[in-house]
Amino acid sequence: MRKIILIVIIFLLFFSFGCTPKTGETGVDYRKGTQGIVMNFMTDMPPAKMYDNMPIDLVVEIRNKGAYPQPNSLTGWAINVINPNAKGVGTLYLSGFDNTIVVGMPKQISLPKVEGKNIYNPEGGYDVVSFRGNIINFDSRKTDSYNANFLVTSCYNYETLAPQTVCIDPEPYSTKQKTKVCTIPQSYSLSGGQGAPVAVTKIEETVLSNKIQFKVYIKNVGSGKVIDKNRLNIDCPYSLDYTNMDKVYVSGRVSGYSLSCRPNNPIRLINGAGSVICTIPKPAMSKSAYTTPLQVKLEYGYTSSIQKGVEILNTP
Repeated sequence: MRKIILIVIIFLLFFSFGCTPKTGETGVDYRKGTQGIVMNFMTDMPPAKMYDNMPIDLVVEIRNKGAYPQPNSLTGWAINVINPNAKGVGTLYLSGFDNTIVVGMPKQISLPKVEGKNIYNPEGGYDVVSFRGNIINFDSRKTDSYNANFLVTSCYNYETLAPQTVCIDPEPYSTKQKTKVCTIPQSYSLSGGQGAPVAVTKIEETVLSNKIQFKVYIKNVGSGKVIDKNRLNIDCPYSLDYTNMDKVYVSGRVSGYSLSCRPNNPIRLINGAGSVICTIPKPAMSKSAYTTPLQVKLEYGYTSSIQKGVEILNTP
């Protein structure tokens, strides 16, 4: 009898563990926030005060606080784990200092491909990049000190995926009495961002005679600047102007249709904000209202900078 009870207990424990959902796979709202790639100088790397005639390490911490890129859909593993030697999604540029005093430092380094926030890693990816060089002997320059300013600028590709459940009603103005599962609101408000520095903030839906129209409002909600993704590796960061900045590419799907948008890509942001009108054909097979997910995708380049001052003294 005791053996039977023990077997039953073991079976129940095994069944319980087998049915428990994996930590982080449920209830994780990782598509929130208004940040993408975030940089910080590592503490005391380098220190605020140094002496000449010695090596210098400028170490930058890279965190992906957004939701792009996502893990591989087939394996569930993060993209940069599947292919650790993959080329980065952008570049870090170093400037602001006299390179005849601080010598040997690279002017640019490939930005590591750090994964975005996801159900497996709700904090996002992390990596470090080091700019290494040397400080010349100040005796040869007959100088006592030099205040170096190190400016690190990131230029990278990023994407926003904005999901929103919408109401598709082919006959919203019909006078016939019928029960509907939904009604089209005045607008759909999307607050809190979608885990990216460029966000969809609002969507307005209008039903026309033969199509359904969605007006999508877009805004730069991050602290950096938006760049045309096709000019990222050509103009960023030293040749940016109105011709290559504030441009976003828009696409999306709803109810089995791809969105057809005007004006044509890329969409121009003015003072960090813009809008685009996208349409789909009115569904011919449905006579009643129904809810369905609308997915809007934004593609763009992005840039931001951090700066650190270091006082370099002549060795006594």
